[in-house]
Amino acid sequence: MLEIKGMKFPLDRKYYTKNGAHLWLKSEGEFIKIGMDAFAAEMMGLFTVINVDKKQVKQGEAIGSFESAKFISKLYSPISGKIIDVNDKILRNPFEINKKPYKSWIFKMKSKDNAENKYIMRDKDKILKWISKELEKVECNV
Repeated sequence: MLEIKGMKFPLDRKYYTKNGAHLWLKSEGEFIKIGMDAFAAEMMGLFTVINVDKKQVKQGEAIGSFESAKFISKLYSPISGKIIDVNDKILRNPFEINKKPYKSWIFKMKSKDNAENKYIMRDKDKILKWISKELEKVECNV
């Protein structure tokens, strides 16, 4: 477990970082669960709406959207594959992400492409460097 300024980042999963995304990926057999990390849960305010389309997608493609108290954005797929399931509990109560980001998966995918690349990381030192830079951006905007 990596902890930075009270935010925890479990090291049993990977993190998608492209364009300010803060998504985690956790492999479970042939499927990959995906949710938002502690940084998103802390910095974006209370999540109010999340929409996800079930479909075949490529990495970086918009798959839905989300709204929070501070932010409205598209939701992008961290990997290429097929979205096979969405977590209806989280879609009905997206604020659960703020309470328990790592238990609140948003969607599940089937993918053959779960390789690390410059936008997907697992290495503790790389995660620490990435989150530190993200915190600097936030602190500069305050």
